[in-house]
Parts: sequence; structure tokens; C-alpha cells
Amino acid sequence: MTSLAVEKKFGYSLPPYSPHTITAHLPGWKNAVSFRDGDKSMLPRLKSMYPRFTPWGHCRELAMKLCKTLSLPEGHFVFPFLEPGVFCFAQAHAFSEHRKEHRLSPEELDYRVVDVGEGSNAVRLYLLVFPLTKADGVGLIWGNAGVGISTRLAEALLPAVDDGKVVPVPWDALDDSKQHVAIWSAPKPTGVPEGEAHAKLRERIVGLWKRAAVTPEKADMVRADDVQLFPTGMAAIYRMHLALMQWRSGAVVPLGSIFHNTWHLYEEAPQGYKHFGRVDGAGKGLDEFEAYLEAEAEEGRKITYAFVEFPSNPILVSPDLKRLRELADKFDFLLVVDDTIGSFCNVDLSAVADIVMTSTTKSFSGYADVMGGSLVFNPASRLYASFKPVLEKFFLNEYFIGDAEKLLSNSADYLERSTILNRNALTLATWLDELKAKEPEYGITKVLYPTTSDTLDNYKLWMRKPTEEFTPGYGCLFSIEFGKKEDARIFYDNLEVFIGPHLGAHQTLAICFNELVLGKDPEVAKYHGAYGATLEQIRIAVGLEGEDELKKVFEVALEKVKEAKTSYSEK
Repeated sequence: MTSLAVEKKFGYSLPPYSPHTITAHLPGWKNAVSFRDGDKSMLPRLKSMYPRFTPWGHCRELAMKLCKTLSLPEGHFVFPFLEPGVFCFAQAHAFSEHRKEHRLSPEELDYRVVDVGEGSNAVRLYLLVFPLTKADGVGLIWGNAGVGISTRLAEALLPAVDDGKVVPVPWDALDDSKQHVAIWSAPKPTGVPEGEAHAKLRERIVGLWKRAAVTPEKADMVRADDVQLFPTGMAAIYRMHLALMQWRSGAVVPLGSIFHNTWHLYEEAPQGYKHFGRVDGAGKGLDEFEAYLEAEAEEGRKITYAFVEFPSNPILVSPDLKRLRELADKFDFLLVVDDTIGSFCNVDLSAVADIVMTSTTKSFSGYADVMGGSLVFNPASRLYASFKPVLEKFFLNEYFIGDAEKLLSNSADYLERSTILNRNALTLATWLDELKAKEPEYGITKVLYPTTSDTLDNYKLWMRKPTEEFTPGYGCLFSIEFGKKEDARIFYDNLEVFIGPHLGAHQTLAICFNELVLGKDPEVAKYHGAYGATLEQIRIAVGLEGEDELKKVFEVALEKVKEAKTSYSEK
């Protein structure tokens, strides 16, 4: 068990620091807003970073060496990937009107292929080349797709990069405007080799899928070859989406609150998307979704898949998966469920989901020093025999063995840690929900957690059975909503935990999540606020500290809110 009594330095990761840590302490509401709005003055102070945001550490060092190896003009940079299809995604992204003033012209985007290493150990890298002055127009190519190389892979490649060999690319396969790369004629990708850790990770996930299942007759059907591993959770979503568009191209329907990078990925999907936000007990989102499906069916159209988080980040709504399963069967689409927040140990979705996606970066790893993602294909799905071969055909291993080994080691105590995470989050959420009425001067208007939601019964329906080894719970994440943004800011600025993105780690983390990802555009904030994701919320991801220690720290911050209200009223 950890303690809150550890040093928290601006720009540093949760302890212990390593070149592969994925958090950064960024205290202060004002700093969060400045960072969101493009203030880069804090960057030199950052010693750690979530590596899916941008090439960081060894990744940045490798990219800079590649620039030198290729003799690129000064002021240019590269993003290294393991598969050529990302070039097409890069074009669609960089040339899109969504980039607004950061939009690139075709001549500002270039493509190279380099082999690093010798013989069978060589790794083929596909490089996206662009001027650094256009970084704001290409940054989310790395972030939204999540398929940039990892810091461990970059570290392994660094000694050989100076001797990297440029691989010819058939540029005559490009059209004159250079807007379309013929990826199928590009040099074939090598990916990275798998090792014993990959097999053991798949076995561990299968074991967790089967243990204490709600529907064991369905859960027991899954096998190791039903599990695919990816370098990040977003990579799992991105690769799945591309493959499913080959299976059956059509619109995607995200439901409720979903992670912001997932939202942006779907927002720009060429096949189109349709979002239904209010899927809690008070909303009519699923009724509207059904009406939409009826209208599409009348026009002879089917959606490809619906995507839903269970429960959702950051408002912890648990949608009615039973009804969604019925709609999926009636209207012939796939139901993809992201169980990252609920987590393998707590919920069994084998009776409802066709595919389960998990960011294994989070509580499955638990120590904030490795990234990963997984897909589990459900053999109980009536469409399993149809979609699985397509996802297998388009799969390339991009998960570096060093990351797989670290994730395997970290996840060995997954159930033990999850017991503490479940307990801490439930204790705090229950206590804060009680304070909402007892201490109105604290300014709390809602505590968002599965147990405080009107969708609790939806969650309970899929909770795994308790065993002597483990009792399922409701996950590590909750949010606190204040009546006024100023109260949220005071609480946030006085909360002595690590501040920054991530969840499921060994230390508690807080972040003004919605302000950070939605607050820049008032219309965007209004849209998402309408289904419950408001700017007055603070997202809390509990760690392994003691319950009483956490309560004391939260109480100090709440008292600061109370003091500010008292001071204001006296004036």
C-alpha cells in the first residue's frame, strides 16, 4: 500500500520515476487551462509525459536521430510508426477542415520508410515527415490513433538508428497532389516479434474473462486466440475500427460519454458517426437510438457497430447493455464495449458484448509505467465467425516485447490491487455523497459513481460473482461535481494528490478533465454538458493509499472551499 506523503514535484511522474513512466504532476487549474490553450512555456519543466500525447523521452530522441539519418531540412520532425496505413490516416487528418488554422497542405506532409537493425531483428519504421511549425496540425495523428512506437521500443532501436537503411517507396503510386498514398504497394511492414509474455498475457486475460462469470456457459467459450494485444487502448480502437470497416463499412454510433480521443477518432471517421449522449436513466438516448436504427433500416442501411463505455468516463453512467444487446440483434450490428473503467475483474460482459476493448494501461497494469490495449472477441457472438477472420487478417503485432513483459509483471497482483481500488473509490464516493447534504458549504452538488447513479441496476446485472479470492466492485474512478466552477477550482488547487491524466495507478490522481478536454469551445462544452459532462466536475482516480488518509486530504480541500464562501459572504 502506498501513502500520500510522497514528494510531488511539478512535471515529475508518480514515484518511482523511470524513462517509461506515463504521468506528470501538473498542479493548478490555471496551468491546466493554459496548457489546453496551447501555452508551451511549461514544456521545459516536464520530466515525464503520457507518451501517447506526443513522442516523448526515448521516442523523441529516436525521432531526432531519424531526422539526422534522413538528412531532413532543419525545422522538420518525424513521427515513427510500424505500419503504412497510418499514412492514409495522417492525410485525412492533416488535410481536414477540422484542423482549421493548423491545416496542412499536401506539400507539407512527406513519407519515408527506414529499416533499423540487422537481418531478422530489423524493424521497419514508417515515418511521417512534417515541419515543426505545423506540429499542431499533426499532433493528434500520434494521439488519437495511439499507434506511435513506445518508449521501450524506441530505447531498443536507438543504438542502431544511425545505421538505419532507407527503404525505397514507390512514389509513382501517388497521385500528382500527393494526397493519396497507395499503402498496399508500400514496403511490407515487419511489425515487432512476439515473445512468451504475449502468450501469457493472453492467457491471463482469458482467465480473468472466465473467472466468476455471470454467464459461465458463454464466458468459458473464449480462447487465447480470441485476444489481440496493442500498444495502447486507442490503438486497439483504431485498428479495430479500420478492420471493421473492411468487414462492413457504415456509420459508427458512440453512446453516452466516451473518452475524448475516441470521440475525435469517430468524429472524423469518413464513414460517418452518430452520437446519442443521454443514456442514463433520466435520458431518452436509447429511445432516440432505436428510432434512428428504425429510420436507417427503412432506407436499407445498417450501422457497423455501436461503441459504449461501461461505465463511462468521466460521468460513470452504466448504460443498459441488455437493451443494447437486443437492439444489436434486431438491427444486425456489433456491440463493442469498453470495460476499462469497470475492468475485467468486476464485470462479465460475455452475454452482451460482441467485442470487449480494454485499455490495459490503466488498472490492469496499475503502476503507470507501461501502456497497452486489448480486444477480446466473444465466441458467444452470433457474428463471431463473420467478423473475427477479418480482424485477424488485418492484425499486425505492434506490441513490443519489452512492454508485454512489463505489463505481464505489473498485472500479476491485479486482483489484489483492484480490491483496494474498489474499496477506496466506494468509500470516498459514499462519504462525499453524504457530505453533499451534511455540508452544503462544501459546494458539492453530485458525486458520480456507479453506486450513486440511477443506472446502478444496469451495472449490478453484469457484476461478477464474489469468491474467496476477490469480491467485485465498481472500479477506481469517480467524479465530484460542484455547483460553481469557482468552487471546483478552489477544491482542485488545494487537493494534495497528484494532478494529471491517467487512472488505475498506485497513487491517487485528480484532473479537471472536462475543463481540459471540452472547455476551450463553449459550444462543445454545452453539447457535452447536456448529457452530464459538465465543466464543474473534477475526476478522481483513487490509488492504493489508506482510506482515512485520503479522507483527510479531501476534507482539507473542501474546507478551503468553505472558507472561501465564508470570506466572500462576510465581504
